[in-house]
Amino acid sequence: MSLVIVAVFVINAAVTVLFTMPDSNPAVSVAVIVSTHLITLFLAILAIHLIVTRPLKELKKSMRNYRAGNKPGRVQRSDEIGELYNSFSSLSSQIDAERSAQNRIIASISHDIKTPLTSVMGYAEFLKNPNLSEARREKYINVIYDKAKDIQDTVLGFDDYLSHNLDLNLKREFMTVADLIDGAVEDMKTDAIGSQVTVSGDCGSCGATQVYVDRQRLHRVFMNAVSNSVKHSGKDDLHIVISAESSGDDVLIKIRDDGRGVKPDQLEKIFEPLYTTDKSRSVAGLGLSICRQIVGSHGGTIYAESEYGKYFAVCFTLPAVTAGKTQA
Repeated sequence: MSLVIVAVFVINAAVTVLFTMPDSNPAVSVAVIVSTHLITLFLAILAIHLIVTRPLKELKKSMRNYRAGNKPGRVQRSDEIGELYNSFSSLSSQIDAERSAQNRIIASISHDIKTPLTSVMGYAEFLKNPNLSEARREKYINVIYDKAKDIQDTVLGFDDYLSHNLDLNLKREFMTVADLIDGAVEDMKTDAIGSQVTVSGDCGSCGATQVYVDRQRLHRVFMNAVSNSVKHSGKDDLHIVISAESSGDDVLIKIRDDGRGVKPDQLEKIFEPLYTTDKSRSVAGLGLSICRQIVGSHGGTIYAESEYGKYFAVCFTLPAVTAGKTQA
């Protein structure tokens, strides 16, 4: 569009200079200059209509169609209007992806509440039987309590996901990698992860390297990763190693177990909200998705490694603190 406007001004300027020379016929010069200005003005208006106005109307129409469920496509134009078109197309794709994620969250909450709630209602119905023995009555009450706890865990997990998603104001502090990992290992000993599960730490050669992190948030990363391993490892006597190594300007931390692992086609999906490797269900938890949010807020990246049948590892990076940025 800017090139068209420049061309119009150049044409007008050239004609004006040409027909205002001393040897030009004044009457002819005025007629030619006025005609040229009128023609270029018409061409400019036509160009604006074809290049700007009509495409913007088409874009407005695409927006209305998108509200009706028709996804906008991309265009080949490389000018500002083309960028606007393609930005809208990219934005619509992001909105669709977020809507899909929200639908999965709704499906998860519905599934994880509806299943135990059905049991609660069924056993509560049994309790109405006046001839029920005390032993059975106590058993049914315990089942109702356990199922109610499942519902509570689902709701608390969702609240936790929302809190991390909406509020990632970090309370950072400088600490060494050794302090971070040793603290994580110590935390695992005091948290209920299973009596047959062992957790050990290995700082390698970067134990003295400093990082600038929110200790409590990273505690959640370690806990969620370890809990995921305990839940899906397929074995009781699980051993988990939390290790660290240098990776360029970052520190690479791995939380690796010796469980059954994950198949290669599932590795890139396990950090998606509510993704599950359990084919009997369509949804799962939010723990690893929370891990991705927290690590990302620290400026790091997170991914998984696995060899099916041998091991699984959650790996994430943290920026190492350079000498000039440490505390005095």
